[in-house]
Amino acid sequence: MRILVFVAGSIGTYLGTLLYAKGHEVNLFGREKLKKLHETILIGATPYSLPNRIYITPKNQEYDIIFITSKLYNLQSNLKLILNKNLKTKYLVSIQNGLVEPKIYKPYIKNSKFTTISVFEGFRLVENQLIASQSKTGWKTDNNQVGKKISDILQSAGINCSTVPNLETIKAEKTIMNCCVNLLSAIEKKTFFELCQNQKTRLRIDKLFDESYNVLSKFIKLEPRETLRRLFYQTVSGMRHYSSTYQDAISNRRTEIDFLNGLIVKMGKKYKIVTPENEIILKEFKKIYPNSK
Repeated sequence: MRILVFVAGSIGTYLGTLLYAKGHEVNLFGREKLKKLHETILIGATPYSLPNRIYITPKNQEYDIIFITSKLYNLQSNLKLILNKNLKTKYLVSIQNGLVEPKIYKPYIKNSKFTTISVFEGFRLVENQLIASQSKTGWKTDNNQVGKKISDILQSAGINCSTVPNLETIKAEKTIMNCCVNLLSAIEKKTFFELCQNQKTRLRIDKLFDESYNVLSKFIKLEPRETLRRLFYQTVSGMRHYSSTYQDAISNRRTEIDFLNGLIVKMGKKYKIVTPENEIILKEFKKIYPNSK
């Protein structure tokens, strides 16, 4: 298949490289991170040939699949760019780190079969090595015809992707998990594993969890609180990597905090639910990283 990975950072490079290794024709579109990589990249201890890299937005091209792997704050602008550059595709897939209002997609997906993916794994590029922190939960997508097709393609490339009937619930639960550890990892300069091992930070994690759960459960049906808490710790406690928020902050890149803890504070005010720990951690983050948004 002819595949475009649009704005390929760590997760996009991982995705595109594994698909390329399975014989698909893959183009990685990006800039900073891609330019620094060699022709061969290590994923774990295994060397992989890197797919073709492009640094100027393609136009008037047709693909079988376009994966959008950009940050949430760039999602709408990238959808618009794909439309304006006349990039056509059978399948359009958005890999997301949290909740997005569906109205964002509607103007751009009329001619493509569309689905989204929520990823419960961590990825980090260190020089020419891509470190993947995998989990049993893996990647989740819609339980429909499009989701099943994309899931099959990813599974054939060795990516643990499965379908679920309640993807919006999964995204909400992923948002809660991100709110618990992403900013905290940046503030404490610790991995998820280290945060979960420390009693003090674990207490903060539980406060953030409860506030986030209280807010999101107001408009999305979630798993029972303690069931989800156990799943959260099972997922993140073994991950020995820093959050993407930390990686973005130290690189002076924009972060997704408005879609994470910022969302909890905003929705808490709407539903009149107090969120003091989320408000505190946002202030701490902005104090330590004043140049990050």
